[in-house]
Amino acid sequence: MEKSVQYNIVRYQDSATKNVDWIAYEQPLEIWLKYYKSPNQTDMLYLHSTMRTPGDDINLVKGWLHSVDLLSVSDIFSIAHTGKGKLQQNNSNRIVITVKPGSQVDLSKYKANQLSVSSCGVCGQQNIESLLENLSPIAELNRVSFPAKLICELPNKLRQQQTVFDKTGGVHGAGLLDQYGDVVATSEDIGRHNALDKLIGKYLPQLPGQYAVLLSGRVSFEMVQKSARAGFSMIIAVGAPTSLAIDLCKELDIALIGFIRDSQFNLYHGERQLI
Repeated sequence: MEKSVQYNIVRYQDSATKNVDWIAYEQPLEIWLKYYKSPNQTDMLYLHSTMRTPGDDINLVKGWLHSVDLLSVSDIFSIAHTGKGKLQQNNSNRIVITVKPGSQVDLSKYKANQLSVSSCGVCGQQNIESLLENLSPIAELNRVSFPAKLICELPNKLRQQQTVFDKTGGVHGAGLLDQYGDVVATSEDIGRHNALDKLIGKYLPQLPGQYAVLLSGRVSFEMVQKSARAGFSMIIAVGAPTSLAIDLCKELDIALIGFIRDSQFNLYHGERQLI
């Protein structure tokens, strides 16, 4: 399976140039359990969803099963893909774990150990499609536009307000940018999505409005989904976006900037919002 894909971008380094960039592929994976309710009757149960780079899915599921201590290897008859269905413009994948007849599955143990980890804000959602409901393109009156020369200054502005990072070096940051490009609020957390959730919650009464969001890490699907729900017209990140993040930004017409360095950055969508 493809683990990276090429996108046309605009690279800014003193001037704008058209380029092609390799982007990490991101797709959702649903994990289901097929088990025996009785000797002659099977049932299907949804277990978990995660966003991942496609490939090595079987080992991913085996490792996850080991982590949550739901089944022993001796209980498993098979772990297999069951086909693909469309998720917006992308493929949604599903894996089914089939247990052996007579094996006992203690689902209460799984529920007690289920944990939403800090690396993925949508992990555990049963229907990834439901996250896309009620998302629509950003209203024109809420759009912001920034000078290209301002973009490279923004990570340092965020960094100056990251007090927890100063002490620990181990947290992500999210900053709210007003229409002038000023950082008007910040939040920090060990999880990228948690930092963004905290920022949105802090400014919820003023959203949506003329704001952009500045992120200290990479941009994946859940970061765009959260930003879209908040009405941000631009996402600016120090790190790189995933393929699904770019696709969703294009679909919702959210400007997306990433890979900011001292004097350059990549524009993945929204050239009209750069001055």
